[in-house]
Amino acid sequence: MDGDLVLQWLSSRGYGSMTDVVASVGAVMDGVPPENVQAARSYLWRLEVLGHLDQSWSEGKWRIRPTMVTQLPGSSAFALVVGKRSPELEERLEADTVLHKLEQSRSGIGSLSDPRTLIVEYDNEAELRQVASSSGADFISCAALSIAEDLPSLGLGPLAGGPNTQGSPVQMFNVRMGKFMHVETFHRDGLFKQKVNGRSVYWLLRSGIWYSTTYAEGVCLTRVDIDKECFELQITEDADDPIGMLRVDKGLPLPMPHFQALTLCSGFHPDKTSDGSWTFENIPSSVANAVAQSVHQQLQIV
Repeated sequence: MDGDLVLQWLSSRGYGSMTDVVASVGAVMDGVPPENVQAARSYLWRLEVLGHLDQSWSEGKWRIRPTMVTQLPGSSAFALVVGKRSPELEERLEADTVLHKLEQSRSGIGSLSDPRTLIVEYDNEAELRQVASSSGADFISCAALSIAEDLPSLGLGPLAGGPNTQGSPVQMFNVRMGKFMHVETFHRDGLFKQKVNGRSVYWLLRSGIWYSTTYAEGVCLTRVDIDKECFELQITEDADDPIGMLRVDKGLPLPMPHFQALTLCSGFHPDKTSDGSWTFENIPSSVANAVAQSVHQQLQIV
């Protein structure tokens, strides 16, 4: 199915419950529950990575993001359009500027393709601001740089009570094997998870104190204990802020803001290599370094 239509439908809805949107998206995908439910969740995650919507599983809600026009790093001629989308928006953009609709490589999940990437041409920032205004979109000079600059250093989450000893089985993350394993006791420092009301809940244990966390943040904070070289930038364009292709090790799941800072550099979802690593295109050194430092990694330049 056409991902453009899915994004337009989500845009017309605006917001809603995660349960309903997962069911609706899963209904247009191949397969039957639970396979299409998991596929729908993965697809909505891809849309969030691309900057089109926000999800909050803790609150059980989602919302479409306002339309945004933002310059691509390293370019003075091309800008990305993300967020709320409609046929009328595309018509206004085509009337004001040159609009490119580019297919995502290795697109989508199963039978459902990703929405096409919208790129507009411009001559100067004043013109681009006018294009955004006339199309009803927000304008941000460079969203990728803005997000990257605001990323905090990843820290321990709020204090928590830890797993319920009378609840479902508890698992601990084996950082060297890269997977969770069942444990009978949980006294060693590390990342733990437990099913609570059907969903996985994560905690970090440090020096006898429990902290609430997420899967991505918890893995990042434990992975640093054995490996600080999970980011590798291959320079393809020499400039004041060199640009290249960034490889992120398969064992390091990035939090959503970090993912978005990288995908908004190109407007395309990253590719996965044969070894499972993510590769992101058109990444300035400053963005790569900010993302790496935020998760306590050291950027390797090659």
